[in-house]
Amino acid sequence: MQSIDELEQQIRDFINNPRKRHALLRDTAAWNLLCSCLDAVGDTELAICAYEQSSNPSTVGASYLLVYGALQALFIQQDAVENLCQALVIDYVPHRLLTEIRDIRNDSTGHPTKRGGGKGRAYNFIGRSSLAKGGFDLMTTYPDNRRPLFRHVSIESLIEGQRDIMQKVLTEVLGRLKEEEANHRAKYRDQRLEDIFPSTLGYYFQKIGGAIDGSEPSEFGTMHVRLVAKVIEAFKERLKERGALQAYDSVVYLIELIEYPIQELTTYFADATRSPLSAKGAHIFAFFVDKHIEELKSIAKEIDEDYKSEP
Repeated sequence: MQSIDELEQQIRDFINNPRKRHALLRDTAAWNLLCSCLDAVGDTELAICAYEQSSNPSTVGASYLLVYGALQALFIQQDAVENLCQALVIDYVPHRLLTEIRDIRNDSTGHPTKRGGGKGRAYNFIGRSSLAKGGFDLMTTYPDNRRPLFRHVSIESLIEGQRDIMQKVLTEVLGRLKEEEANHRAKYRDQRLEDIFPSTLGYYFQKIGGAIDGSEPSEFGTMHVRLVAKVIEAFKERLKERGALQAYDSVVYLIELIEYPIQELTTYFADATRSPLSAKGAHIFAFFVDKHIEELKSIAKEIDEDYKSEP
């Protein structure tokens, strides 16, 4: 099974896929929650690993600090994974062992002096003489006549148990993300974006150039500029259908660059006397559109390649 660090990074990679990131960013609060959770998962795993790699403390105070920190890291990691599932709208049911770990943390280092309302239902004591890096003895007393409860807490065992559960939960989260992306790619895999750009585009621009020079009627310029505009619009609509138009910054940028000269060329061919463009300017605009459409075609090809592959 993959480590928590590896799973965290793969989940991070998935949510930063342009289409998925764009969808998640529609809910800023959920996105911020998700990013905070991933940070916390990684941060707490670093803390837990540091605990495992540390040597036995030389003082009792250092032992308390190490124990407090380890149990708190486990507690925070649980919250982070639960909230991660919440942000991704994935059902989460905490494992029984995780609930036990939370109770141990609360009894020993979270709220040891009084558990429960009023005067409390339990009071806890860490046996100082038993305290070491590996764990401690915990005594719990009650306000009634019940006998005290004595437990030995093995932090290493808690870490081992929680890590196994966290790995399984994060693996499931990653699996859900992969399944969603695989279904999306399968739906659109055969609808190649590159096919939107017809092989006759070069011919369109020849006719536009001829209309600018006067060797072709201006109506030819109008018609072929309109055909080029339809190609751009079809590309936009196909990306909208996939929920990905705004996901690719480079695509949005190029389309915005192209739409203005297309509009100006349309005006130029409708009535050159009312257009601010000269013939030279019209040629420059047509050349500009042609070259940037080539960039869009290249991006469309890259997106098609992504859709062919498995996530």
